[in-house]
Amino acid sequence: MTITTPLCDLLGIDHPIILGGMMGISDAALTTAVSNGGGLGTLSSATFGVDGTRAELSKIAETTNRSFSVNLPLFHPMVPNLLDLLPEFGVKIVTTSAGNPAKYIDVLKDMGIFVIHVISSVRTARKAEDAGVDAIVAEGSESGGKVAIDEVPTISLLPQVIDSVKIPVVAAGGFASGRGLLAALAMGAQGVQMGTRFIASEESRAHKNWKDVLVNVGDSATSIALRNSSPTRLIKNEFFREMDALDEPGKKAMDFMHVQQAGSERIPDDIDGSQGNYTAGTGSGLIRDIKPAADIIQDVLKEAESSMRELQQAFS
Repeated sequence: MTITTPLCDLLGIDHPIILGGMMGISDAALTTAVSNGGGLGTLSSATFGVDGTRAELSKIAETTNRSFSVNLPLFHPMVPNLLDLLPEFGVKIVTTSAGNPAKYIDVLKDMGIFVIHVISSVRTARKAEDAGVDAIVAEGSESGGKVAIDEVPTISLLPQVIDSVKIPVVAAGGFASGRGLLAALAMGAQGVQMGTRFIASEESRAHKNWKDVLVNVGDSATSIALRNSSPTRLIKNEFFREMDALDEPGKKAMDFMHVQQAGSERIPDDIDGSQGNYTAGTGSGLIRDIKPAADIIQDVLKEAESSMRELQQAFS
C-alpha cells in the first residue's frame, strides 16, 4: 500500500508529510533530510535573516534536488528582501504564515511559486483562498509554539476548513504518528504537517536536552502559556510558570521575546528539563526515540498502512 494524495503530485513529493517551518529548528540540514526522505522539507527564513537564509539555501542546493519549501513570516519587514532570493535558488514552493498573503501573492505567482498558507480559522482560510494561495495548512491549538487565541483543536478545525474551501488542505497540530496521518486523511486532508516529531530527529539542530525532554514526557506534558496576550504551547516546567506569570491583556509576542530567549539559553545546562524553553505540541507524548528524519517518515507511513488494514478488517 502506498499512501499518496493529489497534493503530493502538485508538490513533487512521495509522501504527504510536511516539515513545519519551526523558528530556530528548521534549517538546511533538517529541510534536506525530510525532502530526501520523500516529504516536503521547510526552511525557516525567520531563523536566519536574509544573509543567513541565502547561506542555508546554498546548502540545500548542494544536498538535494528534491522539492522543499521556504517559510515566509509575512509580518516580518525582511520579506521583500527574502523574495529576491527565491528565483536565485529556484525555489518553487513557499509557505506563508503570520499575516495576509494577499500582499505578496502576485509577486509569488509571477515567479511561478506554489503558495501554501498557514491558517487557524475558517475565516482566514477563506481569505487565503480568495487571495489566490494554492493550498492551506489548517493548524489547530495542539501545535507547539504560537497558537491562535481561540484555541480551536485540529479535529474540529480541519473538517470545517475543508468544507469551506476548494483548494487542498493539510492538517497540523498534534501529529506525530501514522494513526494521526490516517485520521487526517479520513477527514479529508491531503497531508499532515509535523513539527515537534522532527525536533526529535538526528538531523535536528535542537540541543540534546530538548530532544531528551520530548522522548521522556507523557500525554499531559504541554500546555498553553500567555493565554491573555500571546498564547504559546510549550512543555510545562519552571520556565513555563515564570513566563506565564508575566501574562496580561494588551501585551504582544514581542514583549516576551527576551524572556523566551533567556529560557532557550538555559537549555544546554538544563539536565532535568525543568528550566528551559521547550516549545512542543501535544504530539510530544507519542515520541519514543530520536532517529533520522527519513526513518521517522517511514515509521509514520508504516503505522498508517497497518492502521488502515486493521480498519478495513474491522469493517469487512
